[in-house]
Amino acid sequence: MAKVLASRRTPLSAERIVEAAIELVDREGLEALSMRRLGSALGVEAMSLYRHFPSKAVLLEAVVGRLLAELLLPVPGSAPWQDAFRALARDYRQLLLRHPNAIPLLATLQLSNPGALGAAGAVMALLRNGGFDARTAFHVLATAESYVIGFAYWEAGTAGIRGSVPPPLPAGADPYILENWDEISGADCAAAFEFGLDTFVAGLERTQGA
Repeated sequence: MAKVLASRRTPLSAERIVEAAIELVDREGLEALSMRRLGSALGVEAMSLYRHFPSKAVLLEAVVGRLLAELLLPVPGSAPWQDAFRALARDYRQLLLRHPNAIPLLATLQLSNPGALGAAGAVMALLRNGGFDARTAFHVLATAESYVIGFAYWEAGTAGIRGSVPPPLPAGADPYILENWDEISGADCAAAFEFGLDTFVAGLERTQGA
């Protein structure tokens, strides 16, 4: 009761609502986020939230913007584009691993989403400054985002079994996998991510020089 009363005495703001929404998603999952549940977490009626966000969709746009604000966006020309690209990809992976329940939300972003425009624009600017045309820069953005999100999705989903006894393989599994299962199942996720990232950048360098 004291916590609820303290919440009611704290002025409600858009920033406070967004932070509470992220906390709720982190704790209970994206499907748990509703205006009613969020209002309860803040100790207010759900209708109070609509004074700041006219719909849940608008709130989710703000959540996206707040999450992506955790990224350290590159400044074109401050470092070789390869280094800046790698640093941003690593940073995005860590962001997703900090908020694994929000991955489905970030995975379905449209480029026109107001919350995503700043980050997308910074990546496009980095690539344009690196010599890629606008169409190629967009393709790189879409492909890189898919890679990082897909990798983080897999990594978050398997976090509970890594470091433990490898699960048994089904009968008839490929002999190569059977022979190397201990090594494969205990592979370092960070090393695997870096391998994919290096391969991706090498491909971009070939495209750039074509």
